[in-house]
Amino acid sequence: MKQILAAIAAFTLISGPAAASAKSPLEGRWQNGKMEVQIAPCGRYLCGTIVKASPVQQTRAERGSGTDLVGASLIKDIEKSGPNSYRASVFVADRNMHARGTITQVSRDQLKVKGCVLGLVCRSKTWDRVR
Repeated sequence: MKQILAAIAAFTLISGPAAASAKSPLEGRWQNGKMEVQIAPCGRYLCGTIVKASPVQQTRAERGSGTDLVGASLIKDIEKSGPNSYRASVFVADRNMHARGTITQVSRDQLKVKGCVLGLVCRSKTWDRVR
């Protein structure tokens, strides 16, 4: 009996870290119109950093918040909230504000990202995985 318990404990120790470091299906590069966002781990959560933006988007962000859009964290603190759904904080650069957001993974290659300000004004966009 002690050998069985020891084997179970050893298996748990070996398999635990592998399960914890499993890659999230959200990780990767996503396209939102003419903007591209890289979702990757940052601390214990996932974050989305802007890696490409059109000149028009960059100008609007600079005018609204003074933010250089490329390299900015668009989404942070992404955490799972249910099957294929996540909660996050979304930065709206052209308005210089943070909104509470949700991410729904529609398919392996498509996300629906929604942000709401004060719970009243909401906006959603569909993002496609960049291959």
